[in-house]
Formats: sequence, structure tokens, C-alpha cells
Amino acid sequence: MLIYDIENDRLRTRIADVCLNYGLERIQFSAFFGKLNRNRRQELALKVQNELGDESGRVRIIPVCEQDLRDMWVLDQFRRDADKLKAEAETRDRAKPRLRVLGGEDDQ
Repeated sequence: MLIYDIENDRLRTRIADVCLNYGLERIQFSAFFGKLNRNRRQELALKVQNELGDESGRVRIIPVCEQDLRDMWVLDQFRRDADKLKAEAETRDRAKPRLRVLGGEDDQ
């Protein structure tokens, strides 16, 4: 499991992409879960550390044993399908008029 608290939006997105590229599943906005062996965890930690650079952030990579996985309770409840919400948002965004700045060099 990997969890993080990162203020910078772009950096947070890059860290999330790294997690997804390692096959982890997003279980919360700032929490990812998946099976990684020790070497892959170390590799992931180095990659995340490299992405963080000098920026502030708190990241925890927590190994979870097989017994804990068997004992885990999962309570998922969704009001609406996330893919459906995303498609609706994209449709709404396309319907909105685009902002065009007048008075620039291209308008003369």
C-alpha cells in the first residue's frame, strides 16, 4: 500500500501516474494498493523519491502480508459509476463555449 500527502497538484499527479504504472490500484485519492515484491517496492520508492526531488511531501509505502489480505474487510459503496460521471463531465465541458482573448496580435 502506498499513501501520500503532497501539496503540489502537478507533483501529486505525477506520483499517482507512477503508482498506476507499477500496477497499483487507486483505492482513495491519495492511496494506492497492489502486490509488489521487495525489489519492486524499493524501485517504486526510488522513483517516487526522484519525482519528489526538493518538493515537500509525505509518502508511506506499507507492506501488507498475505494473512492481512485474507483478514481485510472491504466496504465499497458508490452512488454512481465513476466512468459515467467522467463521461457526463466531458460532455458538459464540450458544450461550454471556449474563452477567446481578444486584442492580441492574432486579432489584428
